[in-house]
Amino acid sequence: MAQGGDDVTTQGTDADPLQRVSAQIYRQNAFRVTGLALSSTGREIRRMADRLAVIEKTDGQLPTSDILALAPTPSAGDIRAALDRLGDPRQRLVDEFFWLWPAQSGGPQDAALAALAAGDSNAAVRHWTTAAQNSDLTVPADAASAVHNLAVLEHVRALDAELAADTAQPDWVSVYRRWGLVLSDDRVWDSLVARIRHAANARLDESLAAGIRSALPSALLRIGAEIVVAAITADDIGRAERQLAAMRDAQLGDTARDALDAALRAAGAPWADQIGRLCDDAVQVATDTQKNGLDQAERILADSAGPLERLDLLLPPEEPTRVRTHDKVALDTLRCVLFFDQTRDLSDTADAGTARDHMRMTDVLTRAERTAASEAIGDRLAENRKILETSSLRFVCWICQENPTDPTAAIKMWMHGDVVHEYPRIRWRNMQVTVPRCRTCQSRSENQGCLTGLRNILFFVVSISIPTMLFSGAGGGFIFLAIVVAFVTCWVDANTVTARAERKQRDHIASFPPMAELRSQGWQHGERPLGAGSG
Repeated sequence: MAQGGDDVTTQGTDADPLQRVSAQIYRQNAFRVTGLALSSTGREIRRMADRLAVIEKTDGQLPTSDILALAPTPSAGDIRAALDRLGDPRQRLVDEFFWLWPAQSGGPQDAALAALAAGDSNAAVRHWTTAAQNSDLTVPADAASAVHNLAVLEHVRALDAELAADTAQPDWVSVYRRWGLVLSDDRVWDSLVARIRHAANARLDESLAAGIRSALPSALLRIGAEIVVAAITADDIGRAERQLAAMRDAQLGDTARDALDAALRAAGAPWADQIGRLCDDAVQVATDTQKNGLDQAERILADSAGPLERLDLLLPPEEPTRVRTHDKVALDTLRCVLFFDQTRDLSDTADAGTARDHMRMTDVLTRAERTAASEAIGDRLAENRKILETSSLRFVCWICQENPTDPTAAIKMWMHGDVVHEYPRIRWRNMQVTVPRCRTCQSRSENQGCLTGLRNILFFVVSISIPTMLFSGAGGGFIFLAIVVAFVTCWVDANTVTARAERKQRDHIASFPPMAELRSQGWQHGERPLGAGSG
């Protein structure tokens, strides 16, 4: 349990009296921690403080609340902090609002609170439900207390379950519905004004009730956002999604939508800031040492992946913080890649390092392009990626996409186009496209024919040897049949295994971008059109 009260209540600003309310509100509530009644006087509070001092000296038993007792039991420091909050009338009012109000007609220990003290929360709910629904037969203040207490009790139970990582799934839709009834019921707020008047304290103004009413949707949704963040951090995505769905469906007044956006944005700010610091640090390293730019670009993408994923779970796609953070990752990755690119010597002679760098840079920019959230940033990444892919054709083998190209191993392919028939002549243009290939792929292609020949020889040897050994006295009929089988086997091999491999390689070569672009312009394979002579 968190110590102190700064996380729970307000510092006393009229703008938002609930600005410090958090998911710990009930676990640090002064009345729940101390067990004091809402009607406790200053004298009673001082008496408990004196008793606490004696208990600390004698190691006596600390006081506990009879209603919804905390587990674990509050420490002496928790109780002292709670008593300090009760000494501030504004903080005390906030704690009063987030605690159970006794019925005006039944005294401080009415029937519902007595049932709660006895551990029968269902009886308390039934009592308050009856009081809230039969307002004509109930004192207005009691009806207001019933509406208010039903919301507080369900909220307490839900938050206790969340903070205890209970396997039970609180009904947050019902929780927000209860608070929606509180917000719309003027009797509740009239009752809060009456409490302010009864306190007769110069530091409390009746307008504070309106301030609490106005700030309540934001406070409730901030608590919800806190739960979502905790669930995402714990990889409990189902719990986070349930809370988010309940928050989006909550009917908490006209300002609820803006309050929800603000709550989620504030909850995601630490992740966005973490990503921002990571990007700035990586760019600084790449600026100082440009040759490390590619390493820093990969670092940005790797280290930002987790926080970005959590931010995406929290914020909707169009939310500005989410868009801005995604775009920053994409742009700073590009900046680091460009720093690295400035250090390279791109001569016509490629080596293994050049090829690897091109492949890494292309991969990094592809991932950064997918990370970008806005269309403009995505287009900018795509443009740079395409430039890099075009330049990489000079350095990387098109067949294996891994090794540096070897000019002596390149594949020369003729293509022709712009054919004009001028009877009886045909005019056309042609060009030879060079498909970059490495020495390894060239050797593999050349060896493919040898392997096919060896397989055919093996087919014949096996086909003839087996019947010769098994049926040596049967004459030449079996041998002839074996030769026929060998021919069929060779034909099947040539039209399946070998043909499929060759067709796959031809299709891959034909997909070489310069060739694909020429085909899109109507060009065809071959040095000249079909039927055109060599003259």
